[in-house]
Amino acid sequence: MLIKILKAGNGDSILLKLDNNFNILIDGGNNIHDYKHNLKQEILEIQKRKEFIDLIIITHIDQDHIKGIEYLLKDEEISNDIIKNCWFNSVSSSTTVNNDISYDEALRVESIINSLNIPINRQITLEQTPKISLFGINFSILSPYKKDIENLILKNTDISSSSTDYKLSLQEILDKNPRIFADKIENLDTSVENKSSIAFLLEYKSKKILFLGDAESTVLHQSLEKILNERGINELDIDYLKLSHHGSHKSLSMNLFNYIKCNNFIISANGKKENLPNKLTFAKILTRINKKDAEDNFYFNYSSVLKDLNFLQEEKKEFKFECYSENFEHGYKIEL
Repeated sequence: MLIKILKAGNGDSILLKLDNNFNILIDGGNNIHDYKHNLKQEILEIQKRKEFIDLIIITHIDQDHIKGIEYLLKDEEISNDIIKNCWFNSVSSSTTVNNDISYDEALRVESIINSLNIPINRQITLEQTPKISLFGINFSILSPYKKDIENLILKNTDISSSSTDYKLSLQEILDKNPRIFADKIENLDTSVENKSSIAFLLEYKSKKILFLGDAESTVLHQSLEKILNERGINELDIDYLKLSHHGSHKSLSMNLFNYIKCNNFIISANGKKENLPNKLTFAKILTRINKKDAEDNFYFNYSSVLKDLNFLQEEKKEFKFECYSENFEHGYKIEL
């Protein structure tokens, strides 16, 4: 399997190519420049190979995930029949009248999908589709609950820090946040819009990957605990974890590591909005209870973000981690 974390502005756009030539697109990013220069070029290559986008997963309706999908659906250079299936929890059934831009965007995208006769699964929730098998992949849905789709209210909640922490060292971040690291008290995101995000565990052959979208931590923990109980194990060995909400510290609870063991972390962010990723997020990961002596690896789709984070070599040695970024024209790719 090949994972491509595409440059997608301050959003997400991840392309998976399976060994059997099936292709899955997770979200589309949010600006026209990145769509034209990155996602579109990848889709044209798929088209040239006479393959298809066998599944599009739109995790939720925030603009930084859905706008690029609208560009794709409207692009006259892309064949109308290239997309074979879509997961998209419809907002048209929401009980709330909403004037938010992302809400209107979602209605437009849904209308275009319908006009192109692309099959949509509108019921990707914990209650309705907890497990799905496609293309040799086993998906375990971790979020959302059905009620969070029905009650979706978008209000563009800012769940990030109000100022950057990039100039602080990791030790300074630890010292400045005793409530988090000593008292284990975290100020986490509970916004309804991110509770509505699709998140899932993907299992393909021997590999396990967590795609967290922008999902809220409490929902994730409940779902992971259920999986552990079903399998009779204490923790899941995860090969790669795509961090929730572009590396926001408010979307990562240190309790996550009570359920999983992982040393490879994917960050999709250009650093241009809401100061994401937060450096505090990395401090949480690097001081987790089950890190022990293992080296961690962080993978970025923008080299500029890694430069801004300004990790020092002595920090990498002390906290046992390494960082990687932009290993191909359109972002970062990982071959499993």
